[in-house]
Amino acid sequence: MLLERAGEPEPSDADWLQAWPAWRSSCAALTTGQRPQRLLWEPVCAAAARLRADTGAQVRAFFAAQFDEYRVLALEAGGTSRDTGLFTAYYEPSLRASRTRHGDFTVPVYRAPGVVPLAPRAELMAQGSLQGNELVWLQDPLDAFFLEVQGSGRVQLDDGSQIRLAYAASNGQAYRSIGRWLIEQEQLPADQVTMQAIRGWAQTHPQRVRELLDQNPRVIFFREQALGDARAGPIGTQGQPLTAGVSVAVDPRYLPLGAPLVLCAEASAHTPARVRLAVAQDTGGAIRGPLRIDWFLGSGSAAGQSAGLLHTTGSVRLFVPRGVAPQALL
Repeated sequence: MLLERAGEPEPSDADWLQAWPAWRSSCAALTTGQRPQRLLWEPVCAAAARLRADTGAQVRAFFAAQFDEYRVLALEAGGTSRDTGLFTAYYEPSLRASRTRHGDFTVPVYRAPGVVPLAPRAELMAQGSLQGNELVWLQDPLDAFFLEVQGSGRVQLDDGSQIRLAYAASNGQAYRSIGRWLIEQEQLPADQVTMQAIRGWAQTHPQRVRELLDQNPRVIFFREQALGDARAGPIGTQGQPLTAGVSVAVDPRYLPLGAPLVLCAEASAHTPARVRLAVAQDTGGAIRGPLRIDWFLGSGSAAGQSAGLLHTTGSVRLFVPRGVAPQALL
């Protein structure tokens, strides 16, 4: 990754103000513990604590005074570089489930076994290796699969109670996109692969759903959490609740967790162009590289519809505390 000083389009005042609480929550994580980077974040976080930000203009002025801004570049083979990468989105599904298998509740979501198996999904399912580790039962295998892709979910149990399912572990296999497999099999055109299109294909080919899901060897195991504040998002890797439209998952080898970012997403067939202030608060198994961004869009079906359509390219600008070398934050 290379970084160079940037002069680029700016988010709106409303976007600056919307991102302020998420940045303040990141400060709580950045300035605790014994990591050496804590000392680099403490001055700007202390300044943020002193500011009562009532307008987007105040937030924009704060960042201009406290941070240097860099455009993120990805190095290519041969010494060339590029300034755009893949942007996708994720959400927190809201699902119905049961603690016992009955009726339509026949699709298991698994807790992590005592010894986590490292075999691919197809082998684990064929051998029944995960039996006895069922956490809850869902009604649709695509719901269970996309729950794994999203990494967390809200669940309303059939006894009327609500819980959250949070990431616990994986089987150590690399993620492979089932959408890419459908393209390779000439089942869907490359420019039409969305979550909605994958669900449509599965409904048309129910006898091939197991084959489809087995193309991704990675299995995610979950743990149960209390729902807590129903207005708050799930807890991200940074340990803070995710904020819809603001929190993003990044590759922490290249972008520091907790850092503010400006994302310039290009228009696609399904989504308009957007320029937003974001905060790096999460990670993901498929999020690899300095320009790979996964945008958290909220909870529930409407957020899922939006997340399923966002698949575009964009550029990333990184805010770094003034006078600090970007690499020192990694």
